[in-house]
Amino acid sequence: MRTSRDGYQREGIHLYTKGNRVKLYVASAPYFSDVADDMLEVRRGDLVYLTGWGTCNVPFKPHEPGTKFSELAEHAVKRGADWRMLSSTARRFVYDDRLPHATSSHHQKSVIVRKGRDLVAYVGGVDLTNDRWDTIEHDQAELRERTGIKCLWDGWLDAHARIEGPATKDVAQNFFDRWNSDKKPSQDLMDDLLDFENPDFSKLPPIDEGEIPIDIPQDGTHAVQLCRTFSPDYDHYDFAPQGEQSIFHARIKAIRNAQNYIFIQDQYFILVPELLDAIMEMMPSIERFIVIVQRTVEAGYTGYAKYLYDMVAPIQKAYPDKFKLYTTKESKQLYIHSKLVIVDDVYVSLGSANWNRRSMTSDTEIGINIVDTELVQSPDNITVNKLARNFRIQKFMEATKLTYDKLDAMTFLEACDALEAAAHDDGTSIIEPYSVEDQAHFDFVPDALRQIVDPDVEEN
Repeated sequence: MRTSRDGYQREGIHLYTKGNRVKLYVASAPYFSDVADDMLEVRRGDLVYLTGWGTCNVPFKPHEPGTKFSELAEHAVKRGADWRMLSSTARRFVYDDRLPHATSSHHQKSVIVRKGRDLVAYVGGVDLTNDRWDTIEHDQAELRERTGIKCLWDGWLDAHARIEGPATKDVAQNFFDRWNSDKKPSQDLMDDLLDFENPDFSKLPPIDEGEIPIDIPQDGTHAVQLCRTFSPDYDHYDFAPQGEQSIFHARIKAIRNAQNYIFIQDQYFILVPELLDAIMEMMPSIERFIVIVQRTVEAGYTGYAKYLYDMVAPIQKAYPDKFKLYTTKESKQLYIHSKLVIVDDVYVSLGSANWNRRSMTSDTEIGINIVDTELVQSPDNITVNKLARNFRIQKFMEATKLTYDKLDAMTFLEACDALEAAAHDDGTSIIEPYSVEDQAHFDFVPDALRQIVDPDVEEN
C-alpha cells in the first residue's frame, strides 16, 4: 500500500479490515432498493454522504412512488439528516474539479449512510443515474422506458457491494479526505470564465463524532481492503501528496496469485501493459481466463477498438483454448458497465475503476477487494470462499440463463463449457463470442490521442 503512495502512509484508512458483512449485487435493482431503504431510515443527526460521476432524478424503486433521487434527498433533509455529495451539481452537491487534466474525471461511486448507531457503506460500479437500474434477467425494457430510467440501452450489467463493519469507516474516510481537503474545488480561471460558484461548505468532523455513538459490528466473515486511485500529477491532494495507485498494485498482485482461473467483467478491456504482462505470466499455469466486455462503441473517435485489440491479441494468439472473450448479443441492447475481477473463487475485486490506464493511474477511483473466511467445498473437491464462488455462479447465471442449482453442481470447467455453449445458443442467453481483429485504420491512431482519452500517469 505504501509503495502505491510513493512511501506515504494512509491516514485514517486501514490496510484491510476483518469482521465485515458484505452483500454483493450481481444486478443493480436490489442495490437501488437497499440504498433507498437505508436513505428512508435516516432521521435528525443522521447523514448521507455520496461520491459519484453523475446523478439523475430516476426512481430507485420503479414500482413504488416517492423513491426518486430528489424525493429521497428532500425527505432525508426534512427529517434532519445531513446530506452531502461530491459530484457535478449544486446545492449540497459540491462540484469537485480537483483533477490533473482537462479530460480527467472524478469517477468514484460510494454511498455512506449513518442511521442512528448503524453505519452502512456502498462501493461499486453503479452511479445513481439513468440507464443503471436493471434486474439479473435483463427483461425490464418496458418498465425502464416507462419510468424514465432508460436513456440509451434496454438493460445494464454492473456490480456493486454493501458493507457493514469496520470497512465502512474506511469508505467514509475517503469521502472526508476529499471533502476536507485544504484545496477547495472550482477556484481556477475556467470556473471564473464559466461564472460557476459552489455553495459554501465547511469541513466535517470524523464519522464517529455524532450525538449518538455508532456501533460497528465485527462479527462478519469478510476481510475488506479499500483501494483507490488519485493521480500523482495533481499537486493538491493533501491526503495523498504523491497520489495513490493501490487499485493498480492490488490488481497486479491478484493476477499473479491466480492458480486456477481469472474472470473479468468490465466496461473496457484495453491495453494496460503491466496488467497484460501479469496475465501472460500466469496463463501457462491457470485453466481459464474469461473476459466479458462491452462491445467497443467509442471506436470512431477514441481509438478504443485498437487498444482493445492490443490487449486481447497477445493472449488470444498464445492461448486460444484457455482464453475466452465474450460480449452481449447486439440484439439485446445491453450495456456492460461492471468493473469486476474474480480469482479462483477466493477473491473478489469490484469498484469504480475500469480496465484502462486512466482508472489505474489518473482518474479518481475507489474499489474494494474481498476475501471470505467462510469456506465451502466445490464439486472440484477444492476448498474455496463462499462469497466469491456464489458471486461467480450468479454472474454465470446472468450470462447463461441457467439456474443457480445447475451451475452450483458443476465443476468449474463444466461451468466454463456451459458458458461457451450459451454463447452459441439460439438467443436464450445474453452473451456471444467477441471476435477482435486487426484493422487497417489502427495504424493511423496517433499515440498522442491515447494520452488524451486514456492518460497514463507514472508514479513519482
